[in-house]
Amino acid sequence: MSVPVTLGPLLAPIARGLALCALAVLLFTPTLAAQHDNTPGWPLHSSAPDHAVPDATGAMPPVVVPDAEESCLLWSIDKMPGTVSAADLKVPGKAKAEYHKACSDLKDKKLASAEDHVRKAVQIYPQYAAAWALLGQVLAAGDHVDEARDACSQASGADAGYAPAYLCLADIAAQNNDWHLTLNLADRSLALAPQQNIYGHFYSAVAQFHLEQLPEAQNDALKTINDDHSHRLPQVRLLLAQIYGAQHDLYGVSVELRAYLKAVPNAPDADAVRKRLAEVETQISK
Repeated sequence: MSVPVTLGPLLAPIARGLALCALAVLLFTPTLAAQHDNTPGWPLHSSAPDHAVPDATGAMPPVVVPDAEESCLLWSIDKMPGTVSAADLKVPGKAKAEYHKACSDLKDKKLASAEDHVRKAVQIYPQYAAAWALLGQVLAAGDHVDEARDACSQASGADAGYAPAYLCLADIAAQNNDWHLTLNLADRSLALAPQQNIYGHFYSAVAQFHLEQLPEAQNDALKTINDDHSHRLPQVRLLLAQIYGAQHDLYGVSVELRAYLKAVPNAPDADAVRKRLAEVETQISK
């Protein structure tokens, strides 16, 4: 029977300056228990995501578009065209203007200015859940984790049915390695928004992996891949490789590493992934 390759942490931080999530994916460590004690921080995504990358994997996407009101929000959930929530209609124009200025600054990596504008948005309209979540995103990008948690909590308080608020909180719980809380918050978001909720499935998969619930983690990772038509989370391929490694499935590991490299061939960690892939393929051939 094949055994997992014993290696240390694989992945270098991606876009550290604008990263939020400190989740970690370690490839092929001997035991899952070892990961709970010394999991390093690993930013998985940009705080100013690009929602327009062509699809190459997963099922054919339904006709959905990113919510214009959440175009720069990390945890935006695609909706059917023309869908506008009642909460969105209540937001005053001045608050929306400040929100969009914050988005522009965030995309330009001007965190201080983005924070200033989004704070003005919630001052104008304290029930602006999307703005509170964006404030959490900006604060976390600046490593102000406690303040970010408070902002995300304000988002859920402003609108208890707003799924991104719980994803924001799940991200912070994951940074603190609180996997039970991460899973609970991800599940709440999925209950509210079961369709096209890639971060809900992703956080669930990561939490279940750390809780040694491998079949469940695999299922949620596959759901993430199937719905992630814009490749906002290519790192789910590395998580799935880790899951297959823990299940002694080296062929599955190699498939996922190749898929990751196909999606992001120029990622900062691509050379390290290619090296691990070569080692796995050597072991498969023995």
